[in-house]
Amino acid sequence: MIKIGLATWTDHPYLSEQHKPKITLPEYTDFFPIVEVDSPFYAIPKVEWVQKWVSDVPDDFQFIVKANSKMTKTPMRNQLELSDEELEKLFVRFKEAFQQMIDTGKLASFLFQFPPSFACNQTNIQYLRQIRQWMGKLPLSIEFRNSSWVGPEIGKDAADFLSSLKMTEVVVDEPHQLYNGVPFTPVITNRNFVYLRLHGQNEAAWAKETRERYRYRYSKLELERIAKVAVELSQSADEVAIIFNNNTGKAAAKNAIQLQEILHLKGNQQAAMQLDLF
Repeated sequence: MIKIGLATWTDHPYLSEQHKPKITLPEYTDFFPIVEVDSPFYAIPKVEWVQKWVSDVPDDFQFIVKANSKMTKTPMRNQLELSDEELEKLFVRFKEAFQQMIDTGKLASFLFQFPPSFACNQTNIQYLRQIRQWMGKLPLSIEFRNSSWVGPEIGKDAADFLSSLKMTEVVVDEPHQLYNGVPFTPVITNRNFVYLRLHGQNEAAWAKETRERYRYRYSKLELERIAKVAVELSQSADEVAIIFNNNTGKAAAKNAIQLQEILHLKGNQQAAMQLDLF
């Protein structure tokens, strides 16, 4: 099964006939069966907000929820490092906020997007084990932005390690020849859920910590390549989620709909694809 969606549901005027600058969640669900929620990265939402999100979507709709920045030890301005005890309490509060989403089966995965500073070493390997312990059996996806996790000497071992923890290693599309990006490496570490996260290929802006790094429009040829990879992955996984995060410039929604057309999906449909599609 392949599902296509966007990072956030609001900033996609392409989805509105009136080209409204902001789209509501119910409007979004007319187009896609899954969404990535990025706002919890900055602040854990109130329980009532999450309950509203859950009530606004169809029964089979799913959310991918980005973990709070403190949970991924992402450096943020004026943010102090937490003690182990404080961090554990934060994990508890985070899970409590999304309990209704979990209980109703609308959570596809929690996304832990680690910063470039999160290198492959014993301390961080142990932290991943700690995350699994604190999060219990909940579905977890891990995005690395440090190439030490995916190089030819360590990549398979890292993937096997995540597999042992029943974590999904996110397949990212981003510039990787420069700076510290990671290559597009289709891998399955969790057959229940495979996650492709498409940031675009804006090499000129990728080193900048601004929204400009996500200004990119995928060509039809690039989308066809991604579609083929997704179809191949879907032969060995229960679900493949493809999320477009190239939001700057408002290209994400158009690219996602183009990919739906390539995969012969319509609106918020999802499908089990066959290799002979190509």
